[in-house]
Amino acid sequence: MSQPSKKNIEDSAVRKGLPIKCKGLTYYPVTMANYETFVSCRDAWALRIGSLPVRYAAKDYLNAVFCFENDEVKEGRAITGLFQRIITLWLLALRIDCNLDDFFRKNIFLRERNNDIEIDHVEVQQGAVKAEISATDFAVYVRPLLAKQNGIVLPDESDNIELVESAEELEEIQGRNKKKLDLNINDLIASVAYQSNVRERDIDDWTVREFVYRRRAIERGLRFKIMAQAEMSGMVTFKNGNPCPSWFADVIDNSYGTVSAANLGRQIGQVEGQNNS
Repeated sequence: MSQPSKKNIEDSAVRKGLPIKCKGLTYYPVTMANYETFVSCRDAWALRIGSLPVRYAAKDYLNAVFCFENDEVKEGRAITGLFQRIITLWLLALRIDCNLDDFFRKNIFLRERNNDIEIDHVEVQQGAVKAEISATDFAVYVRPLLAKQNGIVLPDESDNIELVESAEELEEIQGRNKKKLDLNINDLIASVAYQSNVRERDIDDWTVREFVYRRRAIERGLRFKIMAQAEMSGMVTFKNGNPCPSWFADVIDNSYGTVSAANLGRQIGQVEGQNNS
């Protein structure tokens, strides 16, 4: 019998909510007890580098954000705190509790490259383990792992940025005609708890990934039930067939589950409003 591949072992650990070692450090899935912090950092983790000005396109993820925000400061413009939120979520996954200002000052090591000050590596102390994570390792290993552990969809940088922006603009235009929802984290958690027949406080022990997939399952099941009942009644017909033909699988589409820099500030404002609700 062949041995399971590294990817299969990792996928199994992700599904079971187990910690995973990577580059000498142990990564834990974020739990719902820290959901508000996770939500405030998630969009920064899913940022498309191609949505930043073109001069950052050739840089790795961490340095693209770092250099972009440094340049914003030099130009006297307000920054959205992308880099801070990236580090916050990273430390949360490592379960390291420390002062961010101290971490930035003592643990991030810089270099000069092509007239830019960039990140060379970051020193991380996790218990008795000390590791150096290069900016390249962060982009290649750390970012994808943390995203997989926590149900974050990362952008495909090979996608045509013009098509992505057109899709986002179309979505925004279509959204203007929709009723606005009073979105807040408390109601979301209460709704998932109700549909799952558990207490809200029980969800604190869930991983964020478990919560995300449970919410999707609930939404998919409700859509399937409504559409199936409508179709069976004979009162409704769908031109291209039932848009929700399965209760356990989504229909494949070409929508982009990514975030652009242009929309980030507005979305962060919405998140802060939700957290204050």
